[in-house]
Amino acid sequence: MNPTHTVMLLMALMLAVMLSGLIALAAFAVARWGGAPLPDSVSSGGKAFATTLTVCSAVTAVVLTIVR
Repeated sequence: MNPTHTVMLLMALMLAVMLSGLIALAAFAVARWGGAPLPDSVSSGGKAFATTLTVCSAVTAVVLTIVR
């Protein structure tokens, strides 16, 4: 793998982490606005973060397998 592909992969992973963080914040906010207590809201945000990051990682793995 040449350095350009490595940098592009790192940028894609960083984008996945940032997207997961934004979705986690949105899930936290929706849970709080819905009247959920703080621990439940944090739990919802954490679950959303983990789920989104897992899906992004799986898609990245499939794309890398196809492209490579």
